[in-house]
Amino acid sequence: FGALVLGLPYLINSTAYAAVTSIAVIGLYIAYVIPTLLRVRKGEAFERGPWHLGRWSVPIGIVSVAWVVVITILFMLPQVSPVTWKTFNYAPVAVLVVLGFAATWWLASARHWFLDPARTRSPELVER
Repeated sequence: FGALVLGLPYLINSTAYAAVTSIAVIGLYIAYVIPTLLRVRKGEAFERGPWHLGRWSVPIGIVSVAWVVVITILFMLPQVSPVTWKTFNYAPVAVLVVLGFAATWWLASARHWFLDPARTRSPELVER
């Protein structure tokens, strides 16, 4: 439903197609880089799995995170000049709305139950 709502402006404004594409790409980049960012933040305390990049893991992670920051900014820039209401790239607005919703949901509810290794899975927790 959310994707449908974000795609509806394309029916009114042809510039919205670029914004919808930008939103999709930005969302994918952010979703894929979050584990890398968390690994870089954890540093040497990170427990490696059977496959890893060895000593190159942290430098490649830093470059990956930096690249996502750059490409996210590029995808949020206006596509044409001069910028008017008809040519405005709505990707920054949509990304901020999604991030705001996710942060609110996390603070209000999910941080209390999502991936809490101290709690075991039981039928009572699954029914929630």
